[in-house]
Amino acid sequence: MKISCRKKIALNSKKDAILIPVYRNMRPLKPLTGKKIEDEINTVVASDYFSYEEKEFTVFFMEIGGKLRKVYLVTVPKDPADYRYYTELGASFAALLRKERISSFSILSFEDIYLEKKDTNFTKSFLDGFAFGLYSFDRFKSIQEKNYQFEEAEVITAFTRLKRFVDENAEDWNSVFESIYLTKDLINTPPADMTPQIFVDKAMELASDKLKITVIDDMAVLEKDFPLVYAVGKGSTNPPKFLKLEYKGAPDTEQHVALVGKGVTFDSGGTNLKPSGSIEDMKCDMSGGATVLGVTKIAHDTSMAINIITYIPLVENIIGSCAYKPGDILTSKQGKTIEILNTDAEGRLILADALYEATKTDPEVIVDVATLTGACVVALGSFCAGLFSNRKFLAKNISDVSGALGEDIWELPLLEAYQERVKSDVADLRNISKQKGEAGSTVAGLFLQEFVDNWPWIHLDIAGPAFLHEAHPVFGKHASGFGVRFIADFLKANYATK
Repeated sequence: MKISCRKKIALNSKKDAILIPVYRNMRPLKPLTGKKIEDEINTVVASDYFSYEEKEFTVFFMEIGGKLRKVYLVTVPKDPADYRYYTELGASFAALLRKERISSFSILSFEDIYLEKKDTNFTKSFLDGFAFGLYSFDRFKSIQEKNYQFEEAEVITAFTRLKRFVDENAEDWNSVFESIYLTKDLINTPPADMTPQIFVDKAMELASDKLKITVIDDMAVLEKDFPLVYAVGKGSTNPPKFLKLEYKGAPDTEQHVALVGKGVTFDSGGTNLKPSGSIEDMKCDMSGGATVLGVTKIAHDTSMAINIITYIPLVENIIGSCAYKPGDILTSKQGKTIEILNTDAEGRLILADALYEATKTDPEVIVDVATLTGACVVALGSFCAGLFSNRKFLAKNISDVSGALGEDIWELPLLEAYQERVKSDVADLRNISKQKGEAGSTVAGLFLQEFVDNWPWIHLDIAGPAFLHEAHPVFGKHASGFGVRFIADFLKANYATK
């Protein structure tokens, strides 16, 4: 969508609708709206049918510029709330405009309503939520939503600083949401239409002179160089792949960060077959891979001054005559041996090879993202991801960024007391603990930690928020795009060179 910003009054808007935030005992709006709109607002808010219930939209019609337009009032707090509030408000407004098929609107900025001249992120947060709310996935519907295309959001402000902020960043905001939409599309696509090869094909479309993409798909090479990826994926007729993306946004330095994403394009559980009620949505088990692909695309499309190497092991975990089995002992790329106690704990295996590969290039930080454990959903619910890190400052830094954006993560412990639970009697490690039903997410994190060699590392278990059955106030249902924004912002704030 086009995002514009103009220093004018609402009465001069040429958009289909106008959104005006209000609260009790507001100062006069005439300098922002013009007298005609202000008089009508005063009449509406004084009427019996108007209530100052927060986040409630009230609409009336006015002739503006020779055309009948909708004017929406929305009640907001008298004092600025946190950014999450405005993001949720934006998502709600998008649903309303989609339903009423309105293709453009002007909004009086929240900064102007609050006389806030320093913090320019309230209206930006609203636009983020609006962009989330516009997303739809109807590729597989025989009757698709007809001809609705949102065109433009126009910010009206009296503040030069806010106008400059919007003008300078609007293009990047659109790039961010193009990447989020790609991430959501990949996750929402059915597994027959999102095999490892199709995922690779989608990624290859992003290649450029600044983004080099390498694919390892020779089975003999995978068996030798990424043996755990090979072992998990060899049972499927859709063979495994190892995808590597190298973005060079800071060519004058060799410093870089590493991203690792779990790419299980369908997870049946293997021989330890998942039951009905759990298996149906396992197309989403590549959400980690889709997320880090989206982050890499943001870095590329916004010319972020950073170098990123992204690793995405891609497999289907399927029952088959060649599939790996409980009781097998596998050897990882690092050389450690792993006793397989459950074939449905496959994500940590393919991540192990990818994480070890990531350590070999001396990254400043490794961030891995995975729909790894159901235990994390039990602990934190569907709206919150689990965070593990071997550096306290990393956990704090990424938590600060995610919290500001309203994407919830919560640090869970890597308890040394549980380290023995990933040790095996017959191999170096085992892929699940024998203590059933205890600390599953922590045990999975401790398993992954075995392969990062004490490099600065963050592990995000997004099993809850990656794919939602209960509607989230911003992300809605199904693929959420959770994590793409805050990981990109975290990298930009802490590792970009400018």
